[in-house]
Amino acid sequence: MSEIVSWGDNTNGQLGDGGGMGRSVPGPVRALADLAPVTDVVAGSGHVLALLADGTAVAWGRNVFGQCGDGSTENRTTPVAVRGLSGIVGIAAGGGQSLFLREDGTVWGCGAGFFGVLGAENVRVHPVPVHVYGPTNVRQLVSGGGHCLALTEDGSVYSWGRDDYGQLGDGARRGELPGCRVVEHAGVGFRCRVVPAKVDGLPEVRSLAAGGGHSLALLADGRLITWGFNDRGQLGDGTMTHRHAPNPDEALTGVTAVAGGYHHTVAVRADGAVWAWGLNDLGQIGDGSTTHRTRPVRVAGLPPITSVAAKGGGSDVAPGGSGHSYAVDEAGRVWSWGCNNHGELGDGGDTSKLEPVAVKDLEHVWRITAGGEVPAFRENPGGGYGLALIG
Repeated sequence: MSEIVSWGDNTNGQLGDGGGMGRSVPGPVRALADLAPVTDVVAGSGHVLALLADGTAVAWGRNVFGQCGDGSTENRTTPVAVRGLSGIVGIAAGGGQSLFLREDGTVWGCGAGFFGVLGAENVRVHPVPVHVYGPTNVRQLVSGGGHCLALTEDGSVYSWGRDDYGQLGDGARRGELPGCRVVEHAGVGFRCRVVPAKVDGLPEVRSLAAGGGHSLALLADGRLITWGFNDRGQLGDGTMTHRHAPNPDEALTGVTAVAGGYHHTVAVRADGAVWAWGLNDLGQIGDGSTTHRTRPVRVAGLPPITSVAAKGGGSDVAPGGSGHSYAVDEAGRVWSWGCNNHGELGDGGDTSKLEPVAVKDLEHVWRITAGGEVPAFRENPGGGYGLALIG
């Protein structure tokens, strides 16, 4: 029987325990015990989605844009059912939006559609899921702060949403594809594309990941391709220049898993070693320093790792403040490093760590996810937190 445990900030009820107090060690999301077994869990910016074995989904936490999908805009401190969807096989959570992949390969979403993440006809708040018109043979969904990526069965990648830093990978076609427009939110204009379109220049892709404003594609041959927001070196190309298209010629090789925070990136290589790059103000790179890295550096002191997660890191204009990282080793133990202001490292304290520490009393984990500040909409989403799926 699978179980979800959570820890860290609880400003919006994202720990799912019915209360408002955070905690610095893992505790169970008890309300899930009466539901179908959980098969996946993902964290966004203050909200959480869980996929159940019966093809339905539940959500909890921050819900000011309706990202919990229950028809309301009230924060939820315990899991609520996502309305009107069945046959769900994949989930993704972003800055203020939630996405769902159904077994027929179609994409649905709820929450903040402001940047076009819910499609051309849904550029507003939607508290119940709506159909996102685009590719119909999708097999993986990911979402950043305000942009989305979909991987199709033939290994192609589609992108849509916010594109002010090149995170959609349009390259020379930037601003010319159908659905490109400037969307105003909170008095600020954002370059966006509200219609999904194929990302050119990518060989066959195995899996995708997204940071707050950057995109990550892991190729079938183990190369990692990055593009988009690069203000702190999170693309790992040795620069701090935003990249508007994928460049397969500059890639980390031998990669098996990858995760993006707002301003940093973490990857696992075939030998189980973890490498990280980008903003490092609170140790989220895990190399024992607070030096920002524009090229990958090895994370210190870890056993062989199978998966990673990352989140947090402030806003576009004020980076930093909450970046943290997780790794799961071959024995199912969880390691954490970086910001710990809200207990998001799960080690029982609130002191940030420059190198990995063990999350307390946590074993047999097979899915880890990190939540926290991805402030795409300028409203405070709360601090960092983590969830693990055990079973």
